Amino acid sequence: MTTLYEEVRATLRESEFRPRKRLGQNFLVHENIIESILRLLDLSPEDEIVEIGPGLGFLTRRLVDTAKRVWAVEIDSALVDRLKRSSLGSHPAFQLMHNDILKVAPEDFLPPHKVKLVGNLPYSISTPVLFRLFDWREHFSFLVLMMQKEVADRIGSGPGTKAYGTLSVWCQVHGRISERVSVSPEAFFPKPKVRSTILKINLYQEPLIPLKDLPLLRGLVRAAFGHRRKTLGNALTSWLQRDRNEIESVLRLEGIDPVRRGETLSVAEFLALSRALKESHCG
Repeated sequence: MTTLYEEVRATLRESEFRPRKRLGQNFLVHENIIESILRLLDLSPEDEIVEIGPGLGFLTRRLVDTAKRVWAVEIDSALVDRLKRSSLGSHPAFQLMHNDILKVAPEDFLPPHKVKLVGNLPYSISTPVLFRLFDWREHFSFLVLMMQKEVADRIGSGPGTKAYGTLSVWCQVHGRISERVSVSPEAFFPKPKVRSTILKINLYQEPLIPLKDLPLLRGLVRAAFGHRRKTLGNALTSWLQRDRNEIESVLRLEGIDPVRRGETLSVAEFLALSRALKESHCG
């Protein structure tokens, strides 16, 4: 039986296609990792799935074997053409979209009910894609995402650590990591220089703060982490353009010392501070 590695090599021999580093095209060729992804997805015949970056379709072929429908969003025209000409092209469950996940509108293809999402996120766009997916949160039951280990560590990190930042807080406001799978460079072709991690992120029914208050929280978190050397008192005074004493008063009422720095605040403290700023009309 032909292995996935042999299939990639055959594709490169038979065509002019070459993996593009700019698009993060490292194709998953390890069957056990594909099995791990399928386990995390826990597919049923009624499931509908969005796949970001189907690539050569190795995972996609397994998805359409079980799922009711798979929307695959692929940016590379050469891969789109190859997928159309493959067995997937005529599969009734397969819906291919030649588009950029950072530009496509979810209402253009997603149903009103929740679906599952799976994808391999290139390092260069992983953060903006994650923010976009959380903006679309009402469309998804959970996310199964492969990303560079560094990004996965940032998502799961806590206050006081080097990795803790805006992405950490934002992800933890919207959901929680329920499972994590480490992936070595040997699982890909071409082999990347970094390790990867698969995360299953279960989304909360609602974020930990009312939807209407998310813009204020996002601004607060960005201001707090925007200048890591600044104290919270200084960072928030600059961001809100308010009297420093007023800002420091709000911080102290929440039991937060104004000389602390943003990376020391827990998610719960960010939520409480966001509510306090709103109630004090500072935000």
